[in-house]
Amino acid sequence: MIGKQSRMFFLISLCGLMFAILLATWGIPKIVRSQIQKNVQIDPSSQMFDKWRKLPMPLTFKVYVFNVTNAEDISAGAKPELEEIGPYVYKQYRERTILGYGENDTVEYMLKKTFVFDQKETGSLSEDDEVTVINFTYMAALLQVQELMPGLVGMINGALGEMFTNLTDPFLRVKIKDLFFDGVHLNCVGENSALGLVCGKMKSDKPATMRPSEDGNGFYFSMFSHMNLTETGPYQMVRGTKNVQELGHIVSYKGKKEMKSWRDPYCNQLNGSDASVFPPVEDSPPKRLYSFEPEVCRSLYANLVGPATIFNMKAIYYEIGEEALAAKTANRDNKCFCRKNWSANHDGCLLMGVLNLEPCQGAPALATLPRFYLASEELLEYFAGGISPDKEKHNTYVYLDPITGVVLKGVRRLQFNIELRQMKGIPQLENVRTGVFPLLWIDEGAELPPEIQQELKQSHTLLGYVEMARWILLSIAILVLLASVVKLGRSGALPMWAKWARSGALPIVWATYKFCQFRTVSNW
Repeated sequence: MIGKQSRMFFLISLCGLMFAILLATWGIPKIVRSQIQKNVQIDPSSQMFDKWRKLPMPLTFKVYVFNVTNAEDISAGAKPELEEIGPYVYKQYRERTILGYGENDTVEYMLKKTFVFDQKETGSLSEDDEVTVINFTYMAALLQVQELMPGLVGMINGALGEMFTNLTDPFLRVKIKDLFFDGVHLNCVGENSALGLVCGKMKSDKPATMRPSEDGNGFYFSMFSHMNLTETGPYQMVRGTKNVQELGHIVSYKGKKEMKSWRDPYCNQLNGSDASVFPPVEDSPPKRLYSFEPEVCRSLYANLVGPATIFNMKAIYYEIGEEALAAKTANRDNKCFCRKNWSANHDGCLLMGVLNLEPCQGAPALATLPRFYLASEELLEYFAGGISPDKEKHNTYVYLDPITGVVLKGVRRLQFNIELRQMKGIPQLENVRTGVFPLLWIDEGAELPPEIQQELKQSHTLLGYVEMARWILLSIAILVLLASVVKLGRSGALPMWAKWARSGALPIVWATYKFCQFRTVSNW
């Protein structure tokens, strides 16, 4: 009778061990992954949905302006001397309007940004500050005309003299609020016959940085007014309800599954997310983290650096590398971003670290990292002072929570420039040095507020308990099996006991127990 009970105890404990192994190695991890997916996917039932639809905290939008301190000398041929002024700080609120749910597990939405000036964070600076900056609109118009119809440059320059007041050099004296949001007035009423051509071109092209004046007699140019209180999109993005590793991937933008700005399908691809959400990266962090940037009509990527710690939490750290904006001589994949006839010295492509935005924006703007960080040294040699890159201040990076893919902290930095080109016969440009001239750079960043950090830490703690519980369960199952083997052996009901001992089966079971005990302690 005792032997029969011992055998039954052994069989039950053996089945229990098999069940515990299955649960610890497959069942519990599957349940945990399923719960994480349920919480991070773009679905009204998930914990992250409301936070994704309307950010619970504003992003910080900082702008640094390059004030020209030797405008007269530059016009006479001297190297530019610049003074960086800033940051002018704005709170950027983001809200999405859901348009519907489509096939292939996608959601379609519009994105609205709202900017509010933050005087406290800006400090002693003011939106009423006056600065002298490169006249972006003036240079853009002349550069486009010289590329297409060089013989008309002089005539167009005369028209621009009526469009701008006091056009004595290629620089603009302007208040910060007008440069950023309110707008610089461009006059379209005058006696110059070419003025109508210039304004007609603006009216037909409808550049994002231009808005018609209320009286219809001109335009207002500003850098960011088109981004404020205006919905952009529609975006179509993967929700992650079927495959969490596809979470956040942008499928289409404005109804297009690829951009049409560049010369090759590779450069026109839509890769990555809108930088608001990423899939979990704990199991296998990708070497590149992509995000789609509508302002530059392309996807940019940051490179995997490795594990890090921030806010007392484990994170995966990514930062932008020099190959992202490299010339095609350094990165052959970037050859389709090149600009035709830029320079015979640079293989027909822009300098290292410079992206031509003309195919995207319809204007000859140039994008770089701030202060030409990771760009060619040749760009820095153009200036007498005021330009010196610093990785800590000018890098673009992101810290991701590996378990959920949540952005713990991230900063995107980008500088907007235009070419200042010497043009014979144009009084304002006849003696200037040709080079890439910066206007301003932006620092757009966010980090989880303390209350959401606490929520995430509590979730991590709970997952730690679950992880510990599965190894404790396995250890208990092994101990029970060992106890059943001992009981079975002592009962004499199983002659195979001696064979087990001689064959080394007991040491194997004991080693398995010690391993699971070690895993339990280490996870605790």
